[in-house]
Amino acid sequence: MSLKKTLSGAAVFAITGIFLWLALRKVEPAALGAALSSARLIWLLPMAVVVCLDLLVRAARWRVLLGRARVLPAPLWDLFKLAAIGIAVNNVLLLRLGELARAGLAARRLSISAAAALASVAVERALDVTALLTLFLLASRLAPGFASVQVERAALLLVAGAISSLIVLAAADNSLAPGGFAERRLRRWPRLHNFIEQLALGAAVLRSPSAAARAACLSLALWLVDAAYYWAGAYAFGIGELVDYPRAILTLSWAGAVSAIPAAPGSIGTFEAFVASILNAFGATPATALAYALLTHMLAYLMVTVAGLGFLSREGVSLLRLREDVEREK
Repeated sequence: MSLKKTLSGAAVFAITGIFLWLALRKVEPAALGAALSSARLIWLLPMAVVVCLDLLVRAARWRVLLGRARVLPAPLWDLFKLAAIGIAVNNVLLLRLGELARAGLAARRLSISAAAALASVAVERALDVTALLTLFLLASRLAPGFASVQVERAALLLVAGAISSLIVLAAADNSLAPGGFAERRLRRWPRLHNFIEQLALGAAVLRSPSAAARAACLSLALWLVDAAYYWAGAYAFGIGELVDYPRAILTLSWAGAVSAIPAAPGSIGTFEAFVASILNAFGATPATALAYALLTHMLAYLMVTVAGLGFLSREGVSLLRLREDVEREK
């Protein structure tokens, strides 16, 4: 292992340790144990259903985004499995290699180009940012007092930027072609040109109004489904009056912000610190807030990781080989 990778790994785990300390510092072990034991396990069933629905909606949206890469629609079950594999790999390996792994496996499994698969994944991320921040802005109006005006303005700017970028990329086909406006200005930077060209390839499907509408609706549906997971988790701990549906969306948004922080695979530590902090702001006790964060994190983590690694094994690919393949292609 190179020195750079060693230092990067050490920094990541140091950050994780700091956030774990922040999450645990105000909670007595006995109080945490009591809070966890008070959870009503019957609520794990609807939470587990939501995890499955999340993967199903992801698969349906990905099929829309791959529309130009295949003559026939991609099989929904194959996309479901690949979505689970991508998340599972992110949960166990550093540097979020799951997205690259998912794109590589999709290229092989669906007989499409690796560039098309990777471009569709990049467009997914832009749609995710747009949809989640849109719901965050709506929820902050329905549950005022938890997001500052500055945060709301920053979210609005990010939404506008993401939508503008998708529109520009969707319309950039001719401009990026040889002799086109963008190609003439990017030809001095071939790597940047190739990168933007791949993004435009993924966004090209959005030139169809029906495809764009379906992708947008499925993106909103994805995060509305995921918010139900956090809502059900509140009832598991008897704090449903503290976490109504708009606040569940705020919790989801706060949890989503964790992905921007370099941390251990699966956001272990950072997730607990962030989610517990917003539950504290809603009025939950420190022990209940941390117990809630642990339960919501571990249930989804274990379900998707076990399923995804199982699907990966059925593909005949080991995790070690997958990591080597992805790192070689980066």
